[in-house]
Amino acid sequence: MDAFAYIVTSLGSELFYTITLPIIYWVWSKRTGYRLGVIFLLSMWLNSALKYALAIPRPSPTETVRVIHPETGGGYAFPSGHAQSSTTFWGYLASEVKKKWFWLVAFLVVVLVSLSRIYLNVHWPSDVAGGIGIGAALVVLGTFGSQMLERLRLPVYTRIAGAIGVPLILYWIHHTEDVYMLVGLLMGLPIGRVLEEMLVDWDERGPFFVQVAKVLLGMAGFLVVRVGLKAVLPDLGLMHVLRYAVAGIWVSFGAPWAFKALGWAQK
Repeated sequence: MDAFAYIVTSLGSELFYTITLPIIYWVWSKRTGYRLGVIFLLSMWLNSALKYALAIPRPSPTETVRVIHPETGGGYAFPSGHAQSSTTFWGYLASEVKKKWFWLVAFLVVVLVSLSRIYLNVHWPSDVAGGIGIGAALVVLGTFGSQMLERLRLPVYTRIAGAIGVPLILYWIHHTEDVYMLVGLLMGLPIGRVLEEMLVDWDERGPFFVQVAKVLLGMAGFLVVRVGLKAVLPDLGLMHVLRYAVAGIWVSFGAPWAFKALGWAQK
């Protein structure tokens, strides 16, 4: 059970979402992948802000109760990041897929990930319940909000201004080290999306081996940007935000441009 709980809880880890979200955008649906990415990043920023605002401590080990794999949970307890992230991710994805079997899969993943946090004793049950509730609310609000923005058809300059201004406001409100990546990607993804619509307009579909090649190239580029810029930019908060903003632009624009240039994503 210890090993199973660790495997399940890994479905709510940063690594899982870092790999999965770009893949959805590159090989399945760029519209869904982009919307999901933005809603997910906003959800995780809110999670971090609430944790620091409420400052509720996590469970501590006792003579009869262990804390298993404490490295899977750092900082404060409420709301559970794993529960909130899995609810946001799988809930929104299920609303897009619109299949009963996928809703069942999403429900089971959210329940298992949430229970794993209690089993590992890194969260209280109230942390998990709060994370699920907040995640579900954000799925509903995010769905209506993204549909409304799509219908408004905002001008390019307004979208770019929002892509820069909103993340900077979020950074000013709450800018701990764990949100540099969230705010940076939240800035870069929309900018790259605008550039992609104007300059690339690619088709994410393709044969299996082409899709595999796209994922490998895309992930390699993301890693190069993430690690390479870290080596040359100053170790300052806004510089980390800038680094991840460039990484976000690579995901939503740079990689698709490369795919189309290589003949892997023809419209």
